[in-house]
Amino acid sequence: MANARPERIRYTFRDDAIGATPVPLPERRMWPAGLVVGVFFLIFAGVEAVMIAKIGMHDVRGVFDLAFVLFELFWVIGWSVGVLILGGLTVLFLFYRESARIQGNRLLHVPALGPLKIVCEYELARIENLRLEPTKSGKQVRVRFDYGGRTARIGDAMHRVDAEDIVAQIERALPAAVSRDPAAPHPHADLPPSTGEEVPRPPPDVPASKGQERPALRGAGGQGWGWSNPSTIALLAANLLPLAGVLAFGWQLAHVMVLFWAESAIIGLYAVLRMFVVAKIVAVPASMFFVGHFGGFMAAHFMFVYGLFVRGLDKTGPEPPVGEALAEIFGPLWLALAALAVSHGVSFVVNFLGRREYEGASLKALMTAPYKRIFVMHLTIIFGGWLVMLFKTPVPALVLLVLLKIAVDTRAHVREHARAAPPSGETAT
Repeated sequence: MANARPERIRYTFRDDAIGATPVPLPERRMWPAGLVVGVFFLIFAGVEAVMIAKIGMHDVRGVFDLAFVLFELFWVIGWSVGVLILGGLTVLFLFYRESARIQGNRLLHVPALGPLKIVCEYELARIENLRLEPTKSGKQVRVRFDYGGRTARIGDAMHRVDAEDIVAQIERALPAAVSRDPAAPHPHADLPPSTGEEVPRPPPDVPASKGQERPALRGAGGQGWGWSNPSTIALLAANLLPLAGVLAFGWQLAHVMVLFWAESAIIGLYAVLRMFVVAKIVAVPASMFFVGHFGGFMAAHFMFVYGLFVRGLDKTGPEPPVGEALAEIFGPLWLALAALAVSHGVSFVVNFLGRREYEGASLKALMTAPYKRIFVMHLTIIFGGWLVMLFKTPVPALVLLVLLKIAVDTRAHVREHARAAPPSGETAT
């Protein structure tokens, strides 16, 4: 059963408990764990500080230097997630306290992190099935009760004697119609002791709300999701720009490879936006880890693309200045880059938001999805790039490479989003 939501939650530095009846909760000995985790926090924070200082000492003279600095910077971003988690756990273990009290017609559970108190209020009249649940070891128990059809807790695992005192004190405060008769058998007395495992429950019947039926996941023209969808059309249009660049503007292999690399960065950006739509505040550490890992991958990949296809293996001597090199690389591509950004934006709005793909999305799936698509796409373009260099026929081979990438990318796009669409004639609910 899911955790119950209190009637009211307040965050405060001043908690007025005048006239309340305290419900004594056993004190948790968490400071030893806080000291151990704190040592790891200091180690991780020290490593991060050394890396940041190292980044600040770099002299960026060329594109390779810039890519290497970016790789280290993304590494620091990913590492920061571990530092933040360890720091948060250290504070939690060292400064976490909790208390409970009965005040008026409410039961208040008050976890506190230092001076900050989180006051969770439960109406006594709505508390049901107040009980003790054994831990998996069977040596301790937890105080649990049902509230609004879900399970709530007071305190953590404790000795049975302490838990029975807490239950007795809460039961004395419950309204007469709700209180359990001490002489009556416990409602679960005939059940075997809990093993700590979740008992399967039949799924509840959830009637469909009138007027709230989710629209069918359809493409343009009501023919089902597929090649006629606006996001697919936008993707095709954006992918045709490199073809025009090769045929009309004399783009070389380097331009095409850099453009395809940049599209991966755009995909990563929209992946982060999807994470925040699905997970809200939880997406902050997850997106930091993703940016660190994915960004490091992109930086290393750019060093490969730049060294092999842009600068070339036969080049010697110093690199051109960073600003001049980047302007030469990305200057001719700005229109195609903008088109790709718009294309993936259309997919984000039309499919992820408009078709409510976020409703069935998980944070883990959103973090891994860019790697799956990029892996297939980049195997295709790297293999095609080698063919262009091998056959020494730039224009025909580049045209073939662009067409091959369009076919692979569009097919992957269609298959990815069509999986969310229901069979023809059905509507999503």
